[in-house]
Amino acid sequence: MQTIRIRSFGLTAVFCAILAGCSEPQIDQKESEQLRPVRTLILSSQVDGPMVEFPAVVDAASSADLSFKVPGEVTELLVKQGEEVEVGDIIAKLDATDYQLSLDEAQANYNKAQADFGRAKQLIKSGTISQSDYDQLQSHFTSAKSKLANAQNNLSYTKLKASFSGVVARTYIERFEEVQAKQVIATLQDIKHITLKVNVPESLMIKVSKDAPKHIIAEFSGIPDKTFPLDFVEVSTQADEVTKAYEVTLSMTRPENYNILPGMTAKVLAKGADVNKSGLYLPINTVLKDASGNYVWTVSSVGDGKGEISKKPVVIGEVSTLGFPVLSGVSEGDYIVTAGMSKVSEGQLVKFNKGAQ
Repeated sequence: MQTIRIRSFGLTAVFCAILAGCSEPQIDQKESEQLRPVRTLILSSQVDGPMVEFPAVVDAASSADLSFKVPGEVTELLVKQGEEVEVGDIIAKLDATDYQLSLDEAQANYNKAQADFGRAKQLIKSGTISQSDYDQLQSHFTSAKSKLANAQNNLSYTKLKASFSGVVARTYIERFEEVQAKQVIATLQDIKHITLKVNVPESLMIKVSKDAPKHIIAEFSGIPDKTFPLDFVEVSTQADEVTKAYEVTLSMTRPENYNILPGMTAKVLAKGADVNKSGLYLPINTVLKDASGNYVWTVSSVGDGKGEISKKPVVIGEVSTLGFPVLSGVSEGDYIVTAGMSKVSEGQLVKFNKGAQ
């Protein structure tokens, strides 16, 4: 009977030891479950910054209305709309018959006046002619020379040439049509480089700084998921009388694979004026304030799925579409608490997993 009691006591001791060994992990698990989970975000740089959108109209970098300097009948129209031309190429010609006759007459008068004046220079030396006769022959020669140059120019003006390399955007006359001097014959445009014109309201224009870094791009509705960088060209210093907006001109190289033409519309996106140099933005709801100033709650890992809460004072700029720009206080890669900020405190341990935020 004594042996049976000992064995019974031994089994009881072993069973208790097993229970004791199993209870400790359960306590640790319970403590882990009591840690409050927190929702966070990783602070990362926003390269593009807040963007302001403007409607824009495409225009040619250079545009010119070509016209003859003399009147006449158009005998040749050598270009078609949309045709590319090089500087100096002939666009159209006038009937040059009358201008050639005028040049021949001016040439004859010039030859005679030149000969008469040449003899006068010899005769004035010997006193054969008076000074007044000499002066008159000199005047005739000067006048004939001027008329010859004018006749030569008029004849050359019967050929209309391209003043720069570009595309004939439009023609306005037909062959054999009588045209007047200064009447527009064709419009020539340089569309290898195009400009975009936007109207900037006074409320935004007043914040523009010439020294601020510029990041301006264009988007076209017919070219999805693609943007084009723009360069600043000029800005008007006087507002439109009706809209009170200032016209800003931007330029870009015309892409070879897309037929972007003057008159088309586009969307210009410009980086707004901002004092933020870090490119970091805090969501509005994460920034709190007390007597010491603005602050956020951050979490740093202490291992084993745990994190420690820290209060970080921050200096922020004016709110933008991306939130508050960070001037100092937190850095890229910090974990910012985004929910339940009123229920955390300095040094508090929370449930935290870097891999799932």
